[in-house]
Amino acid sequence: MKSVRILPVLMSLLLLAGCTMPSGDELLAAPKPPGNYQTLQTKLEELLASGVSYTTPTTGENRSSVQLVDLDGDGAEEAIVFFRGATSATSNDFKVYIYKKNGDDYRCTGSIEAKGAAIQSVEYPTITPDGGRGIVVTWQLAGNGTGALTMCDFDDSCAPRVLLETDYSALELTDMDGDGAKDLLLLTGASGKRAARLYRYKNGRMNLAGEAAMSAGIASVERMEAGHITDGLPAVFAEEKMASGIGLTTDIFVYSDGMLVNLALDGEDIASRSTYRPVQVYAADINSDGVIELPRAVLMAGYKDAAAHDALYMLDWYAYGLGTTPVQVSTTYQCISDAWSLRIDRSWHDRITAVKSTDGGLSMVSFYEYRGAGQNSIPLFNIYCVTGSSREYYAGRTDLIQLGQTSQAVYFAKIPEGAQSGTLKIGAEEISSRFSIVKQAWNN
Repeated sequence: MKSVRILPVLMSLLLLAGCTMPSGDELLAAPKPPGNYQTLQTKLEELLASGVSYTTPTTGENRSSVQLVDLDGDGAEEAIVFFRGATSATSNDFKVYIYKKNGDDYRCTGSIEAKGAAIQSVEYPTITPDGGRGIVVTWQLAGNGTGALTMCDFDDSCAPRVLLETDYSALELTDMDGDGAKDLLLLTGASGKRAARLYRYKNGRMNLAGEAAMSAGIASVERMEAGHITDGLPAVFAEEKMASGIGLTTDIFVYSDGMLVNLALDGEDIASRSTYRPVQVYAADINSDGVIELPRAVLMAGYKDAAAHDALYMLDWYAYGLGTTPVQVSTTYQCISDAWSLRIDRSWHDRITAVKSTDGGLSMVSFYEYRGAGQNSIPLFNIYCVTGSSREYYAGRTDLIQLGQTSQAVYFAKIPEGAQSGTLKIGAEEISSRFSIVKQAWNN
């Protein structure tokens, strides 16, 4: 990623510029910022006096009111400044000004304008294979959950030129064809027919390169993530919440042979490619092979009713490819509430079951060897999560199998008596090697 310098408070940098110790007389004088920033500051103060105020993007990596970015690749950073109307009548008016550095001066080359509730985000993607940059500003709209975006490139004087203005429900900027340039994948149709549209930049235009249907029954898009499917092909994984309120589904978008394809809907046997699961678990590279796999929920042995409040699932993880049947690569048990996962051996798949409970303030999952209906299961091991004030006590216990800890929780295991009486014998080292803490995903 090319660098984006962010100036959270421009004047604080101006006042702190320089490292030499001033004399007594100099200490009494007003501070003098470097000439280039002083010129920029003067011009920004003129704008502030015209009835606008600074604002900042609310999400994403670039969240400052003044950002320094080399937009045209000449080695000098342009200043991108974010404003909104300063009065109640103009507070929904937003402008993004571009200033190009010329010696010690900054010259405004143009602005990007829109109406909305806030500036949501700004990105500066590489949109040509030779490194040419654009800008994408997204605007938060009131009401129906959709947003709007403006995408621009820059002319020879670094003036922004509008390439695309549209509403959207989710987006991802990623290289879909491996040419080194970022393409724009938009999900649209929050209140109607949902579709994905892929735009690619060429010769000063954003061209629609493909369109694909999305899965039915979707309420909202939870997350967009770029990654790879089998054979190393780039893909975008759209994690979507269902209108039923239960579980997630994932659409997998791939650009191939000049077409945008949704692998979740591709092929005659749609059921075999289904990405729905009744649990809130995102797609992930579960086996660290560089491919993002998708989970399918399977009731653990002994559970018959998926609607039961105490039903527990294993997750079979599948790798998807273009024109191929999804391939199972791993199985896990994932404790969503306590953010941990246990890799299940293929030979255990129909022979292991679990019960989740609390005991003395501890959250516990007890694993058993399942022996069939009407027979007593044999205990194997218990995994605990403690988040209260007793974390340090349990972290220091040497008689427990210490599995790991975060700033919020301590994880450990214990093998109960009678665990060696069955055919599945799982020791402390194997439990530790199969256990992992799941990084929580936060939506910004």
